[in-house]
Amino acid sequence: MDAMPPNDATTAPALVSGVAAFTEHAVLVARAARMDIVIYSDGLDRRIYGDEAFVATVRSFVLQHRRARVRALVRQPGLAMRGAHRLVELGRLLSSRIEFREPPPERSIPQDEYILADEKALLLRSAPEELDAKYLPHAPLDARQQLRTFNTLWEESVPAQEMRSLGL
Repeated sequence: MDAMPPNDATTAPALVSGVAAFTEHAVLVARAARMDIVIYSDGLDRRIYGDEAFVATVRSFVLQHRRARVRALVRQPGLAMRGAHRLVELGRLLSSRIEFREPPPERSIPQDEYILADEKALLLRSAPEELDAKYLPHAPLDARQQLRTFNTLWEESVPAQEMRSLGL
């Protein structure tokens, strides 16, 4: 079952169901960004974060905005590196704008997955295997709370080496 059709004009939260709908809404969140895109993911599911439309939106975002940046915390970078991954490839090309980190293994970390833009737009699901997610196109309080958690983990994290070097 798919979600409600995405609508850029609405600020009402929506329930998103399924990978295709999650991907569509991830693109909407990325389009809403002006300065910062934050991704917190288990393994950067390539069906979502490797989607051509999503990667094109991220590429456009980082190239159009002078101080734009994308930060991705990936709990299992090895999982993300299985096969070609468009977002990781883009990150290698634009390493000054796109950074991947891995949380410390000893740290207890949340299992949710989300993408947020500029402390306002948020797409959140409670676990990577969940089919349902919440799309909050204008939820600054929720987005700031997620960003605080993300920033704490980001500061404790190390660069994800698997995603920086080319596997030759």
